[in-house]
Amino acid sequence: MKKILLSLLSIGVVAVGAVLATQAFFSDEEKSTGNVFEAGALDLKIDYKSTYTRDRVVYEGPHWEWKDLTTEKFFELSDVKPGDKGEGTISLHVFDNNAWGCVNLLPTMNDDVSSTEPELKVDVENTDSIFDGELAQNMQFRVWADICDSGDNATGVDSVVARPGDNIYQEGCDRPLTGGTGPITPMSWALADSQHPNVFTGVVEPLLGSHDYYLGVEWGIPDAVGNIIQTDKYMADVSFYVEQSRNNPRFVCRVPTQGEGQSLKLENETPVVGGPWEVIEDEVYANLTWTGDGATFNYSLTGQGLAANTDYALIYYADGWPGNNPGAFIGEGATDGSGNLAFAGNPDLGIDLPMPADGNYAVGAKLWLVLSSDYNSGNPSTGPMTAWQPDKYLFEGNVYIHYNDTDIP
Repeated sequence: MKKILLSLLSIGVVAVGAVLATQAFFSDEEKSTGNVFEAGALDLKIDYKSTYTRDRVVYEGPHWEWKDLTTEKFFELSDVKPGDKGEGTISLHVFDNNAWGCVNLLPTMNDDVSSTEPELKVDVENTDSIFDGELAQNMQFRVWADICDSGDNATGVDSVVARPGDNIYQEGCDRPLTGGTGPITPMSWALADSQHPNVFTGVVEPLLGSHDYYLGVEWGIPDAVGNIIQTDKYMADVSFYVEQSRNNPRFVCRVPTQGEGQSLKLENETPVVGGPWEVIEDEVYANLTWTGDGATFNYSLTGQGLAANTDYALIYYADGWPGNNPGAFIGEGATDGSGNLAFAGNPDLGIDLPMPADGNYAVGAKLWLVLSSDYNSGNPSTGPMTAWQPDKYLFEGNVYIHYNDTDIP
């Protein structure tokens, strides 16, 4: 029986072969050529207009058509006084995909600058810190989603017809984002993210691509503030960040928080009279990472472009000079013959960063990379600074950190 089946199988194969050899089948071919995957674009552009009111006279402030921001400033005023106020309208345009969006504020100065005789009657003497001023705390700000549209009907507020972007806050119609005194610590607000309602729509959803969004901004100095703000200077960096929402359902706006891995780029800087130092854009820098809060400060540092075969100390510098308020030695390493640097450690600092006596306590701690020979005359296990050669150091780039030593009371 097995032989019969094999024979039949052989015959069947031969028969099929004969059919293939003698038949012409219908056929067709469809071809798709030039297949392309092209990445979409996500680009945020901003336009702006503003006014400034003093002595009840309204002056035009900074303004520009929509663009990518480089050196533009929303506010740049040099002689503000109690009773002054101003406003601005920020228009956001996300091209051309839907996106989550955040606005971040980083204070870079709230300085007393100098102490006049009238100011000293209500304030203490000026210190070395650039965060010893009172201007920020005595200014009032309000930021809102300027969405109110009353059509042709007046809102009842001075018989005004409301329009999106008119920069007139309509209570109960426009949506508030934030308000209060000037922030002196880094802040972040969600325009739209996965955990907060979209400030423009009130629904948890992203910003729509190719759509105009308006933020209104008001600031003012109350009449009653008085002499305590004389000569003070408040500066802050404002940044807007967008990130694609598609395939990104859990995005959340945030500032760095304690208890998580963090990083800081240390760079060489140049002094600026009356303002924060400016970063020199070159290839001389160090990257510092640490694991966040803990019983020890677990860190690693790599650097390049430094002086060759030289000892460097990583320190916490606590204003004012010489930085022992109290400052702290964190670690030390030596560069190789090419100026590259790498070291790590886990010291028990025994203090939080910053400490209350630090002149920058309100905003955070400064970490510097300095010549070991300039820190306590070459005995870097303790401070303070005993020499000053800033062109040979790396600084925190006006980014102040927070660290909680968890094994101290």
